[in-house]
Amino acid sequence: MNSNIFAFVNSFHMRGIISDEQLLKEMLRVKLTARSLKLQEKFPKDEDELFGVMKQSTEDTILGYFPGDRGFFSEIYTIAQKIDLIEFALDLYKNNRLKQMFSPASMMGYICKLISEVEPQSILITEAEKSLLGLKELVELHRSRDITLISSNPLIVMLLQLEFEGYRNISILNQSIYRELLINKHFDFIYSVPDFGVKIEDAKHNFISSKSDIVATQNLLGYLSDKGMLVTVLPANIAFAGGSEAKFRNYVMTQYHLEGLYSLPEGFFKPYTGIKTYMLKIGAVKKNEVKIGYLRDDNGLHTDKVKILRTEDAQHGDWQIELLLSDDENIKKFKASVITKVKLNEVAEVFRGKSILKKNLKPGKIKVLNLSNITDKGIDYFNMESIDEEERKIKPYELTDGDVILSCRGTTIKTGVYRKQDSIVIASANVIVIRPRPNKILSDYLKIFFESPVGIALIKSIQRGTIVINLNPSDIMEMEIPLLSIEEQEELVKEYEKEAALYYQTVSEAEKRFLAEKEKIYNRLV
Repeated sequence: MNSNIFAFVNSFHMRGIISDEQLLKEMLRVKLTARSLKLQEKFPKDEDELFGVMKQSTEDTILGYFPGDRGFFSEIYTIAQKIDLIEFALDLYKNNRLKQMFSPASMMGYICKLISEVEPQSILITEAEKSLLGLKELVELHRSRDITLISSNPLIVMLLQLEFEGYRNISILNQSIYRELLINKHFDFIYSVPDFGVKIEDAKHNFISSKSDIVATQNLLGYLSDKGMLVTVLPANIAFAGGSEAKFRNYVMTQYHLEGLYSLPEGFFKPYTGIKTYMLKIGAVKKNEVKIGYLRDDNGLHTDKVKILRTEDAQHGDWQIELLLSDDENIKKFKASVITKVKLNEVAEVFRGKSILKKNLKPGKIKVLNLSNITDKGIDYFNMESIDEEERKIKPYELTDGDVILSCRGTTIKTGVYRKQDSIVIASANVIVIRPRPNKILSDYLKIFFESPVGIALIKSIQRGTIVINLNPSDIMEMEIPLLSIEEQEELVKEYEKEAALYYQTVSEAEKRFLAEKEKIYNRLV
């Protein structure tokens, strides 16, 4: 925060005015007053005249009454003359970034270059507050193009109107992308980073979903020109989840054209969100190819490991970039296999364990299964921690015989099969529980698949982090599982257990032999 911004903010903090919204209002008040003075070609001779112009030009707007006297306004007016409006807004939001998502500067640089390549005549930047970091540079570079900026926040609309007042090519509208836009216009290029996963309560029935990201994207596609392109950022589960996400994929492929699909760097939108995100380029013109790849942020955002697919190859199934780009022979074999495959949620119930604070871990009758209890040799039932809690409160998390346990946090993928114990055992929030439906799939068969090379690759493809594991139950539900007959499953499990027993017996005997020989050697030294 530069010294002038600090002085401005601190002046209000000393008077108990600390909310970001109120601070932005007061900066806008100063800038609106300065604009009125410029238009009237006035140079106020004293505090009274300055205060009068402020009241006349701002207090009948959304800014309301100024929370101070003539002397205070004169003080902050003088400070604010040296402050850039967008820089001020960015500093405010940066101090409270969990409430406001930003497109990083590298993203805005990428969008700016993309506009230069596509050469659209009309551009729509949605929720412009998310693009403040680099917006001015984009507008300056593309002053020959018709640019529309929209925001549902009236203060941001006022900010943009003040900032870009002298630009004839800029239109600024107060509208929400989560409802039908009141715009009788179509655009050659639209850029959007919608809110992720928020439920839009009043979403109309003509939208595929009530999820904010899908509502916004479907809505904006309707405003593409006949040669237009929408560039949007969505959660990665848009590529593989069922339900509304699957309907959305089908909608895009049948009504529009998926031109490009790119995985963004891990944590690209932190601290607002740490989930994995994809950039989609959706065009109005049908083409024969789809580009998929990664976006790397090395001195600017750029594409990496790009692969070109035929449109028909992306038409069916999911869009998981990690699998589509994989050179793993096991994955290729799995995808090409004629073995029946089903989504996990078709054959099992999936849920996350209970969140338990460390302070609540104490001797009690309820045992807690955590990551540390899942070992290579099975589940360690003897070193589980416990809690003292009413049984009715932990019932939804109680494990039953045959539940498959999968780690959803940590640095390694761990899996095991729970066997009924004398005491009540619940799962912690660090694990996901998969409860196979009777006569559909065997627990041990499922565990074997999870720890296979293909299973591990599939799990990694849907984890929401790339270094630290972060799996979501709703994503795991959408994972494809090879479904053999129960008889074939039983045969594989029996063979696996036989070989596993032989392996551990051989290792145990080798360890005993080695220890005995070590002892003999050591005894010869004394």
